[in-house]
Amino acid sequence: MSDPVTAQDNARSLHDETQRYYLPHQVLKNHVIEVCQLLFADPSNPTGFVWDPEQEKSQIRICDKHAFNLDAVGANPAVVANRGPQAWAKSSGFRQMQSIDLRTDTRTYVDLVRGSVILSCFSRHGLEAEDLAGYLFESFQVFRDVLRKIARQGTIVPHHLGFFKIEASSMGEEALVKSDARPDISVVPVAIQATVQRRYSVEPTASKKLQDIQVRTSRRG
Repeated sequence: MSDPVTAQDNARSLHDETQRYYLPHQVLKNHVIEVCQLLFADPSNPTGFVWDPEQEKSQIRICDKHAFNLDAVGANPAVVANRGPQAWAKSSGFRQMQSIDLRTDTRTYVDLVRGSVILSCFSRHGLEAEDLAGYLFESFQVFRDVLRKIARQGTIVPHHLGFFKIEASSMGEEALVKSDARPDISVVPVAIQATVQRRYSVEPTASKKLQDIQVRTSRRG
């Protein structure tokens, strides 16, 4: 391949700015999870459950579905994230070129990727599951503009990384999950649809365009 990606702007973790997310699916799922954790880290949140980075101290589990065990839903509820399909947005145009450096032939592109994340709110009590889902449902809608700029432990910093736009949030109906434990576990899903912007540069290897061109001028005509 003669056109490697040589530079790319990447989103950073909302908890640890040294951790970067290089791919759209990482931004979609990880940022949704981290936003949920920041929302529940506020002791004044209306659900009464406070999230803590130390699992032993946390009153609510917020994680990816692969790190979740249904049997762990005991005294404390859980919010489990599952990423849905994602696709390049047709409106952006695939490989939409933003700029070109004529000296090096470095080309900068901007694309949009649309995807969704399902947040399943689990609890032994149906009303608790409803409250967790309702809180997330409203928060992602109310803070949809703020989430485009959030960075570094919840600090608001204007940038184009992370979420480009929160398209929509929807809340499903309560359902019962059958398990070996009693009582059965209630779950309420919240779907978050978001867009992530991709901006990257591509530079041909051993490019010498315009570098070796000799320009000769003449006084004639």
